[in-house]
Amino acid sequence: MLRVSFSSESTAKSAVNVLTAYGYSARQSGREVVTDCPPLLAVPAMQKRVGFAQIERVDLNGPTVLDPAALGDLPAMRGSEPGRDLSA
Repeated sequence: MLRVSFSSESTAKSAVNVLTAYGYSARQSGREVVTDCPPLLAVPAMQKRVGFAQIERVDLNGPTVLDPAALGDLPAMRGSEPGRDLSA
């Protein structure tokens, strides 16, 4: 989840419109917008529409991508241990 705080409610509404136009869900609560849009798409899209000056805060509150519990019993990647030589 991505949470972005804006300088005004109308700016937040514009950001919601941009994100939903890309097909992502976006919910507004006052000056804050919460979306499931990936940050690398959301931030440039919002910057183009509303400008960076209108963004007050950006919070990334999602599960970690490389959570070891989520990986289960997959074998470790070669060279993933500290000090291990990648050329071996």
